[in-house]
Amino acid sequence: MIIKRKEPKHPRQGPSCLLVIFVFVGIVVGVFVIQNNEQAREIIFPTATPEPTRSAIEYALLAQISQDDGELEEALDHYEQAIKLDATNPEIFIRYINLLVKTGRAEDAVARGEEAVVLAPDNDEVWTAVAAAHLANGDRLLDAGDPTGANLEYAKATQAAQRAIDLNPGNATAYAFAAGGLVNQGEPELYQQAQLLAEDGVAIDPDDPWPHYYLAEVLTNQGFYAAAREQYQLGILANDSIPELYIGLAYNFFGDGRVSDAILAFQDAIDVDPTNEKAYDGIAYMYLQLGQDVQAEENALQSVQLNPDVARAHGRLGEAYMRLNKFDLAVQEFSKAVDLYGDPTPNNSRFFFLLADAYMRAGLENCPQAVPLLQAVAEVNDFYLESVQERLADCRRAELQSSP
Repeated sequence: MIIKRKEPKHPRQGPSCLLVIFVFVGIVVGVFVIQNNEQAREIIFPTATPEPTRSAIEYALLAQISQDDGELEEALDHYEQAIKLDATNPEIFIRYINLLVKTGRAEDAVARGEEAVVLAPDNDEVWTAVAAAHLANGDRLLDAGDPTGANLEYAKATQAAQRAIDLNPGNATAYAFAAGGLVNQGEPELYQQAQLLAEDGVAIDPDDPWPHYYLAEVLTNQGFYAAAREQYQLGILANDSIPELYIGLAYNFFGDGRVSDAILAFQDAIDVDPTNEKAYDGIAYMYLQLGQDVQAEENALQSVQLNPDVARAHGRLGEAYMRLNKFDLAVQEFSKAVDLYGDPTPNNSRFFFLLADAYMRAGLENCPQAVPLLQAVAEVNDFYLESVQERLADCRRAELQSSP
């Protein structure tokens, strides 16, 4: 048997067909990625969609817990997150607005209030929160030396509160805020209406501190100090954590000639709220009345550090510096007060006069800065007219003496 030997076939030369296909596909994909890099990246590595770890209600609860613990900034952050997740819950807006008011963010509170009334125009608690925001913003503008803007905000507060009353005649706080918007305007012809509204609020809910507060305010403004003190004290019994009640009581004591009692009441306000600049400003004013200028300086300085936008507080600090013969520092503080006030009026002309006086006490070479201030004061307040003329005469003599 003959076995035929077959020669082995030579191995295939060059790449296989499958490899060629893989290479071709890779080239095509590479060209696509280069030309469409953003879309390709999105396809290959899709952006992860974050899922919220907490709901709006959970953030609102965290905010309330933080607020109860005194962590107010943290509470504000939680409310902000809650609204981002759910901007349709009026209760979250109400709590957020009230906390903004409490922490002195009146402008933000007004802005959130505008959103809330669009969301829930038939919710009386929303309108009550809006009224509180306008009251706080009015106080801010008054502190900054803008009484006209402040009165506009107070009028808006009364309107918002009246809307809440229309929706719910049993809303005692709304009656209080309606009264507050009237009495804060400082017009005696509005006091009777304010008193009636506050009295209605007290009758509806004697345990609500705000009707007591605004009834006390209107009674104080009318000179009924003893009756007003009773209302302040009833408000404190209802809620002893509201600094405004102690501050109102302090000014009531001052109006009745009881300066030492006023200082104690202001201190009670600070014990409740250690960051309350109005309480420190009030204590500074009381110490000025007593001639205790160092204590006045300390408290006025604390007030302006807490809130540099209160014209009156800068004026108080300037007065303390004047009495301590720190005339250059007095000029600085009076200048800040005057800048905030803008133009002199019968109510604020005192600080313009004191700024001119501080300039002259620092040196008669400052008469060019003092004279325009003195002239402006004379135009708006006759009370200072004689003192203005004396200082203008001093400046004229200084000018003659310095002339060659």
